[in-house]
Amino acid sequence: MSSIRRFALLFVLLGSLLPGLARAEDLGRLGIVGRTLFGPTQSGSAAVGLDIEVVWTAFVSEASSETLDLSTDVEIRVGNYSETRTVRVLANPGAGVCSEDNYGQPCGTGLVDDQTVELICLGDGVVHGQFPWITTKFPAVPTSMFEPGDQIFVTLTPAAGAEPELDTSDDFVVETTASPTFYDRSFSSVELKPVAGIPDTYDIVVEYRQAFNTSIPPLDLRTDIVMEQGGKTTVFETWCGPWLIAPSSGCGDACVEQTCAVISCGGETVAKMFCQPVENAWGQFSCACISEPIQYTIPSVQLKADDCLVLSLAAPAGAMSDPAGLDHDQWVVCSNEAQSATYGKGKAGTLGVPTLDSIAQPVPGQMVGIKMKEALPGASPILLLGFEPIELPFDDGLLLVNPVSVIFLATPVAGDGSLTLKWQMEANPDLCGVGAYYQVMFMDAGAAGPLHLAMTNGLNHVFGW
Repeated sequence: MSSIRRFALLFVLLGSLLPGLARAEDLGRLGIVGRTLFGPTQSGSAAVGLDIEVVWTAFVSEASSETLDLSTDVEIRVGNYSETRTVRVLANPGAGVCSEDNYGQPCGTGLVDDQTVELICLGDGVVHGQFPWITTKFPAVPTSMFEPGDQIFVTLTPAAGAEPELDTSDDFVVETTASPTFYDRSFSSVELKPVAGIPDTYDIVVEYRQAFNTSIPPLDLRTDIVMEQGGKTTVFETWCGPWLIAPSSGCGDACVEQTCAVISCGGETVAKMFCQPVENAWGQFSCACISEPIQYTIPSVQLKADDCLVLSLAAPAGAMSDPAGLDHDQWVVCSNEAQSATYGKGKAGTLGVPTLDSIAQPVPGQMVGIKMKEALPGASPILLLGFEPIELPFDDGLLLVNPVSVIFLATPVAGDGSLTLKWQMEANPDLCGVGAYYQVMFMDAGAAGPLHLAMTNGLNHVFGW
């Protein structure tokens, strides 16, 4: 693999591990820009509608010689209502020169929707150039679209062409403590069945599920299957017409398995739906009304060695789209098999030698994860990520990854000595066959060596199908 392609693929991998980082040209700016969501405010009445105002800001931690584009898509969802507004945010060249010495002082200018504003040096622990609070208004949300107690989801994401950011943990807020309201489509499985007598040709059998977790009937949950192969996009309409979903009773917090809905079309049953617990990409659990697997076959698709294709579940015109953060709605099909393997020897800490292993196979477009055990509770972990293994003596232990990226994780080791990292892989066919290597280390007074670092074994992922 050429060094240029190797580095380009690293940025794709980082773009999946750290949401929003997908462009190679942005690597030099990782960690110097960010967005912070403070939350929504509510006012209004049932007669007029609910007025929602989202309060947030953006910041730069290091001055740039060029304009930094921090434009942001602000999305709200409540009940059956969703809307996204794009706010244009630019930091002018030189903005963001901050230190403890100029805390609270202006540090350059920028634009918010073409209005000039001053950035101020602020921050807790790290001082950076912060924009004044930005308020994005969503007036008169119809009260007929949601029920009292429904959650308000608010998400900040980089607008098209804007700078990504390293830490997205403060870019999502849920207003209430009720179960999240969502509509979801997700793949269950994809199978290739060879077509008799035609070489390199397969019927692709797709199974997917529909889900929702509100007592309000979904507006429309029809689903298209989109296939991208060799620069060509084909859309398959898997539905026979408007889907009627009834009854659509809420499942409640107890989540007793029972029939909660029936999907029918033209008088025929498409699938029954049952109350089941579900976990989304934010690690939140709720009880949802989830369908049986719905099957669709794409006939006679040619797939030669080293070919790849991407399948996606999409909302057709007029149907309810999925909110950000829900996963399993893309699937990459490629010729090589996904593999995961541990290697090398770790270095002991207070609780012994920490271990690192996979919690899911590394498949592009799917949820991927790693888990460390036997670590010191409360320790701050450091993740090494690279494309090749090494065995280099370091601090009386061994570095097992030739690191292209060193990530200081914000999440400490849990009280049981474990750390779990999960991320949604980008559905990028270029990842097929690529190997990634991981090792985690952390400071531990019980570890040998001058730096007192405990280290895990190495972990190798080969991305595939």
